[in-house]
Amino acid sequence: MPTPKDPSAQASEHRSEPVPESAKSAEGVESAEGVGKDGADATPSSAPAAAPAPAPRKRSPYSMSKGDASMRNIAWALGLTLGCVAVVGVIFFGVGRSVDREIPETSRLDVGASAQRAQEQAPFPVAQPALDSSWTPRAADYTAGDRPTWELRFTSPSNSLVTIVESEEMSAADLSSQLPGADATGDVTIEGVDCQRVSGEDEEDGITCQGDGWAVIVHGAADEGELDTAAKATVRSIEDGGTAGS
Repeated sequence: MPTPKDPSAQASEHRSEPVPESAKSAEGVESAEGVGKDGADATPSSAPAAAPAPAPRKRSPYSMSKGDASMRNIAWALGLTLGCVAVVGVIFFGVGRSVDREIPETSRLDVGASAQRAQEQAPFPVAQPALDSSWTPRAADYTAGDRPTWELRFTSPSNSLVTIVESEEMSAADLSSQLPGADATGDVTIEGVDCQRVSGEDEEDGITCQGDGWAVIVHGAADEGELDTAAKATVRSIEDGGTAGS
């Protein structure tokens, strides 16, 4: 008859053997690796690579930057401004009392023809001074109205502008309008007519004469000799009857 086993001995048969420390360590490593691979808290081993930046476009040698365009616009504007200033300077400062250009003989003003037309209306003998070719006529104008006037302009041999203005009479206001700041400086007789020398502003001088039914002033920046020549030719023409007597 078999002998029954001791319950304590049976329990000790089913007791598991102790696990070595090395095995536990290996087991822990496997468990950690499992969490790293499958767990939600696992940290990625590396970040995804960034996309490569596009290469810079090569600038064409014929292209123009905003700065270049601005400089070009500034240069054009400056050039245009200087051109306009130069034109205005020539217009306002290039034309003075001294005339540098010679007028061709065929283009010279016909003072005689203008004087003939003026004499048809003027109440005084219209002067037509006989000056030689060294005197260049520049203008001949007759103004009708309450105070009709006949005006001539010549370029003298010294290249100065000489103006001759004739009317029926010459008041102080008329003299001042023709020669601002006019002041009598002396008396002179020209072709038997009593005249006065006058001096005005802007280094201009003149000679004014008064006859029977006519008056005249000759003025300009020319020297005294040229003013005398113009005044003598003017008074002589008037005393001879002007254009009507020539």
